[in-house]
Amino acid sequence: MKRVIGGIVLWLVTAVALAGDAPGLARAGNGFAFSLLGHVAQGQATQNIFMSPYSVSIALQMLCNGAGGKTRAEILTALNAGHLPQNEMNGYYKELNNSLTSQSNVVLDLANSIWYNKGFELKPGFVSTNEAFFGATLASVNFETPESADTVNQWADNSTRGKITGIVSFPFPANTQMILANAIYFKGEWAEPFDKRLTQKRYFYLAGGIIKEKPMMSRHGHFQYEEGDGFQAVELPYAGNQLQMILFRPATNSSPVKLLAGLNGTNWMDKILPRFSNREGTVIFPKFNMHFQALLNKPLEALGMREAFVPGAANFSGMSADALFVSEVLQKSYVDVNEQGTEAAAVTTVVVANSVVMRPLKPFEMVVDHPFLFVILDKPTGTILFMGVVNDPTLAAP
Repeated sequence: MKRVIGGIVLWLVTAVALAGDAPGLARAGNGFAFSLLGHVAQGQATQNIFMSPYSVSIALQMLCNGAGGKTRAEILTALNAGHLPQNEMNGYYKELNNSLTSQSNVVLDLANSIWYNKGFELKPGFVSTNEAFFGATLASVNFETPESADTVNQWADNSTRGKITGIVSFPFPANTQMILANAIYFKGEWAEPFDKRLTQKRYFYLAGGIIKEKPMMSRHGHFQYEEGDGFQAVELPYAGNQLQMILFRPATNSSPVKLLAGLNGTNWMDKILPRFSNREGTVIFPKFNMHFQALLNKPLEALGMREAFVPGAANFSGMSADALFVSEVLQKSYVDVNEQGTEAAAVTTVVVANSVVMRPLKPFEMVVDHPFLFVILDKPTGTILFMGVVNDPTLAAP
């Protein structure tokens, strides 16, 4: 993985009470999130990266409900959840999804769908499980016609309020029989908006010594703040104070990649989130927006999900009597962070085909003028919804 200099992280949160082993499930999901972004970021030291690991995990959990044997075990391993009962995971996602979408001060939408080829037969148990736990809608299309791509793309557009378009294209991969899709959309205003009059151009230092100017927002006040080994972090609540962003700035001798490498599901829950305290200070960081797209086959293979991609070896016997394999896992995403708040969206598609310590309490200053990492999450469970790396905030979304 190439080194990236400087940086920060952003996290998002909500208040929710979940039954069962919610902390254990959240640790598993966060472990998957940090590992997935780490693999996607390899070799992209100059690229801005943004994704929703939560969207990927939902799509793969729906897929797992139709998998068997080694294929199923490897999907769960990739999700960092091989030790967790499948039914418990299904129930956890259902509760968390219901909680996330019940927020009254922000907008958070989730949608799941299963598109299957005309004449292709799905097993009733696979269908009923994904309907019951994920609210998945089913629809038959003809993947041999361009209209099927239009149908899926319109669903993605509607589910993300126009932010994700063209998630699929015609012609589809050979022998496509089914597409599982998850869409997630978030929009929230800051509880205390940044004053646009304080936004001014400042220097942002890219990797390799390049310096660019970028409008940066600024706010002084009292924040939930933390200083750790090699980073500063601050919470930025959204309206309602249930969801929030946490912004991490690595020290000058660190980087987003180094910070990411040191984070996992356990230390995130036990050592990072509990150590914030009220502090006076100033936060300065850049406005930014981006579109991102990633084919996730190789990152998921690196996390242990291998057999699912192999024709003739993959076991999706719980899904259909046909011999099937996963030909493609793709995510498209979007984020915009400005003085008013944040808007973010992502769509993940899975294409299934036939086989053929305390610091002195003085005011702090946190100037994010280097490449940074950001994460949006559900605070009580620690479940990460979105995350990314901004190496050059001057690269605007097309």
